[in-house]
Amino acid sequence: MALVSRAETVSMLHAVPLFSGLTKRELAVVAKLVDHVSFPPGTVIVKELDVGRRLVVIREGTAQVVRRGIAGEGSPAGIQQGDSRRLATLGPGEVIGELSLIDGMSTSASVIAETAVDALVLYRTRFNKLFDSTPQLTRNLLVGLAARVRDLDRRGDLTG
Repeated sequence: MALVSRAETVSMLHAVPLFSGLTKRELAVVAKLVDHVSFPPGTVIVKELDVGRRLVVIREGTAQVVRRGIAGEGSPAGIQQGDSRRLATLGPGEVIGELSLIDGMSTSASVIAETAVDALVLYRTRFNKLFDSTPQLTRNLLVGLAARVRDLDRRGDLTG
């Protein structure tokens, strides 16, 4: 992964809906807290039913979201064999893992790098400090979660 400047990191964070309402100063604080991580194709970025330890923002590349294992040989390590349901393909600017960081529950799906993925990663302890000190982040997160629920409702994926 190429070296990324702090200004580029701030610019990338500003383009992510979760962080878009933050001031430049707040974005600079977030930029100091994130790590830049590369995931080769086939890497399990998030494993279904694990407790989330990090929020991941895809900078470059794509990842597939699957539920309950991948059939066939050559499945990524740590994912059970068997039937799976591909839920989505994620790309630049999309966020992974925020739900588990918020509620402490296990992740609902696995996320696997489809191509090489360069990402910004914010670990739980840093996320919690940021969450407590940045009210706008709380609002943005709620708006993003509401949009997700509305999308699921439109597609008929909500039950009850």
